[in-house]
Amino acid sequence: MLRLYKPLKYHEIFKLHSMLEHLVCSVWCEACDDACSTKLNAVFREIYDSYDWLKTEIDEIYELCKKLSPEEKQSIKDAFVTNNEIEKLCNGEAAPIYLTELPEVVKDKMKPLLVDFYETLLERKKVPGTKQDYYQKLIDENDFRYCPCCGLILFESKDSKFREAFDHYLPKAHYPFLSVNFKNLVPLCHKCNSDRKGEKNPIENKKTAFYPYSNDHNHSIQISFRLDTTKDLGSLVRGDIEIYMRGENEKIETWDRLFDIKERYNDTTRGLIKTHLKKIKRMHKIFCDGRENWTYISTLDELIADYENDKYEDFKFLRIPLMKELKKCTQLIDVYDN
Repeated sequence: MLRLYKPLKYHEIFKLHSMLEHLVCSVWCEACDDACSTKLNAVFREIYDSYDWLKTEIDEIYELCKKLSPEEKQSIKDAFVTNNEIEKLCNGEAAPIYLTELPEVVKDKMKPLLVDFYETLLERKKVPGTKQDYYQKLIDENDFRYCPCCGLILFESKDSKFREAFDHYLPKAHYPFLSVNFKNLVPLCHKCNSDRKGEKNPIENKKTAFYPYSNDHNHSIQISFRLDTTKDLGSLVRGDIEIYMRGENEKIETWDRLFDIKERYNDTTRGLIKTHLKKIKRMHKIFCDGRENWTYISTLDELIADYENDKYEDFKFLRIPLMKELKKCTQLIDVYDN
């Protein structure tokens, strides 16, 4: 993630995950000869009584869970708790529990219904909170204009009647107990969410990954380029630009694997070069006026310092390393200094 979301401390929509935890851990995993309805708390009972399709599905799973051993029921509870420790999983501090390790009722029956919690139930008015309201408040809290994952695509604003789609960061296909946990639901642009990531698993094969929510303001990724300066800078191809990203290296590798970041940054930068070179030339003429010792390097340094003030606007986080690399391009320096 290029930038991390500062999480909301409270929102009504968080209650739905607590309701799901109640259903899985206190109802299904406590299934006995008593009727399912007797296990439900008052909050969930209202929803259960409101939708016949939901009641039927919940009761069917309850009956199947009656046949499970105490150890099998405990394994489901453990998986629910462990797999919802999302930050620990991303940091490699805990190991996920996969569907293949759990009783078949989880994959065959629980998973489809829990996915419906997000895709269907969350849209019903009897459920607390809405995705639209949560999105608007989250964007307002963070003041993001561009997708924080890639920094390339403009976001729907907090005032828009539309919103970006939520990505199940740890995919619900593998982690259905996270289906309505909004600590796992992350607004991303369409290119990041649908075109690139899909159902890729950030932590597969014990990989670590950026956790998308953090109150730590020190998160930063250093980007640098190496250009093939023997080529015409206005018509470079992918192989003419090498991109280096430094920081938490394994997490950066995961970020790139999920979202094709280096390839997209390469394409975006090459698209910027022609117009940016023209801008540098215009600014150089302005800065040179009345300054005998002003150089092309001085112009680049001035622009770099200025761009640092709002580097996530207008691809400036890519323009900055581009200009640092251009300082090494002597053929450009000769042109502009003459």
